[in-house]
Amino acid sequence: MKEYIAVFDIGTTAVKGVLIDGQAAIIGEYRVRVNTYYGKNGEVEQCPADWWEGMKEITQKWWSVLNIEAKQVVAITFTGQMEDIISISPTYPNQKAILYSDNRFEQEAAYIMKRLPNIQAETGNIIRSSTPLAKLLWMKENREELMENTQCFVFSSKDYGIYKLTNKFVTDPTTAATTGMMNLHTRAWIPVIMEIFGLDTNKLPNLCGSEEIVGYVSASAMEETGFLQTTPVLCGSGDAGATAMGVAAVHQGDTYFYLGTTGWAAMVQEIISPNIQGMFHLAHIVPHLTISIAPLLNAGNVHGWAVETFASEDTDDKNSAFEELVKEAPVGSNGLFFLPYIHGERCPMQNSDAKGAFWGIGPKTSKSDMARAVMEGICFSYKQLTDLIIDLGDNDVLTLIGGGSKSAVWCQILADILGLQVRVPADSEYMPALGISASAFVQLGWVDHYYAFSERFLRTAESKMYEPNRLNHEVYEEIYETYLKMYPSLKGMYE
Repeated sequence: MKEYIAVFDIGTTAVKGVLIDGQAAIIGEYRVRVNTYYGKNGEVEQCPADWWEGMKEITQKWWSVLNIEAKQVVAITFTGQMEDIISISPTYPNQKAILYSDNRFEQEAAYIMKRLPNIQAETGNIIRSSTPLAKLLWMKENREELMENTQCFVFSSKDYGIYKLTNKFVTDPTTAATTGMMNLHTRAWIPVIMEIFGLDTNKLPNLCGSEEIVGYVSASAMEETGFLQTTPVLCGSGDAGATAMGVAAVHQGDTYFYLGTTGWAAMVQEIISPNIQGMFHLAHIVPHLTISIAPLLNAGNVHGWAVETFASEDTDDKNSAFEELVKEAPVGSNGLFFLPYIHGERCPMQNSDAKGAFWGIGPKTSKSDMARAVMEGICFSYKQLTDLIIDLGDNDVLTLIGGGSKSAVWCQILADILGLQVRVPADSEYMPALGISASAFVQLGWVDHYYAFSERFLRTAESKMYEPNRLNHEVYEEIYETYLKMYPSLKGMYE
């Protein structure tokens, strides 16, 4: 009888589920879309009950479509969105979850930072409007009855899935590192922070390692899902930890870039980086390691703007047309530069008023030059993060994930600018699920440790490699110095 690990990835757009066997092969990939509610006051919320319904729908497909037997599932683990506020309350069972992207809480965040200006020394992070501590402080002032009747708060969608399966209140160190209430060095809650702001420490979930068994499927959950009551449920990890594991970033200096609507550069470290503006730090699922992340507001959203602006209207495939346009221009875009801050920026500088700009337009500047300059500008911004923040050491390979990794032109420009091989895994949609399955492999004894899982299943996984063109790299190294002058030169115009 073949055995499987069931993995649920509860993201902001969908609940995804997969079954993973002992060779890390994935079957049973199903997804159920999730609605997000946007309120007139800036609310961004989801119904946790929808996550649970999605999980049940996926499990029924495993039983009915794939004819999997419940006894074949030997462990269940999770990943999901973080920085949520999810109230578990018998009095208010249908309370919506406040999502990480709900940024109504700037006033509370500023107040916390004023009271605790050195909080980053313990938590690894400053308090932002997205930080759960700021959201809890707001709820204390504005939702007093809900606060009093909440049995426990959890901070990731996957924590809610675990609760529905086991009736246990738990979270993992990766998720807890985003809350503003966990000591990043000891991986323990900091009760004094809660006490300072009059918050009840008894309403915090238990902190457990990703590979820990936190409970077993309850009788009621068995009735609803079909899982056996003897099936162990693991703590899993917030999506950042699962993603880092999925891209095989498990050693000091391992680095990857995410190229989505927004983007980030992430590096695994044993000791967190010095305080660089806009950077944040999370606990890795691998004990004693942290993930240092430098976020970018401008990535795929800028690419989308460029596609709509420069691609021909006389085509059904604007993305392909834009790629061809970029190819027409030479390396360096005939002396044209583009600063990609059309949405402001938050790293390596924080300036919400920053704007995008072209520089170097001449009488022979073409549309193709502009298209290529946009792509080069985005890649230069990633190089700037690499130079300022990321210590690549002896690494000569960079893993790239996200929607932008599907663009061959974009990947090649990035490889040429960085002078590194760029590795793009074949299927990144279920990479977080595969990554967090490592926790179950460790718990079940299928591998000895996370490093073994990485070496055996992740570093050998199918991927496409982009080799840097050394001549192009030399050109980019020379003109990169001009790119670095753009923001300082224009900064005064933003103020």
